[in-house]
Amino acid sequence: MILTDHPLELHPSHAHRIWRLMNAVIEVHPEWADPATFEAARAKMIRLGLHAGFSAEDLFAINDPEMILSLWKAVVAFENDLWE
Repeated sequence: MILTDHPLELHPSHAHRIWRLMNAVIEVHPEWADPATFEAARAKMIRLGLHAGFSAEDLFAINDPEMILSLWKAVVAFENDLWE
């Protein structure tokens, strides 16, 4: 059978982890279901994280929805001059 004739070494997929992560943040921010809206928010979080001293690698390695939501709260605080 074509599906089993050639054994493959596949690396684990991160798709399910990403799906769970996005579901968790979209539950709190339903507007992030829109890709353009989420990408705009993501860009702000990345810029703030870099400004705060995180490396790009650190930011891209975040895989906890609570950490993402906390970073978003920091963005909102910064934009509203609540950051001191």
